[in-house]
Amino acid sequence: MDILRKRSPYDTGNLRLNAIKIEFPNADTCRIYVDENVAPYMPYTNEEWINRSGDNPNEGWFDEAVQEIMQYLANKTQGEIKS
Repeated sequence: MDILRKRSPYDTGNLRLNAIKIEFPNADTCRIYVDENVAPYMPYTNEEWINRSGDNPNEGWFDEAVQEIMQYLANKTQGEIKS
């Protein structure tokens, strides 16, 4: 969760501070996610701007955070990432 928050864009703070959530639905599962009911604009922070001029300075932040989280978990559990 810290990795996702650290990599998230920060303007008003809503995405980072309110929309990134963690839950434990059962003993074997941890779910970290962005609640799009809280930050419905989240996908636009991650994707290429199509109807807006210039480049999105945050493009790909979520994808990069997920890769970093996967690597962290693989290292922590002495596992490996397979594609």
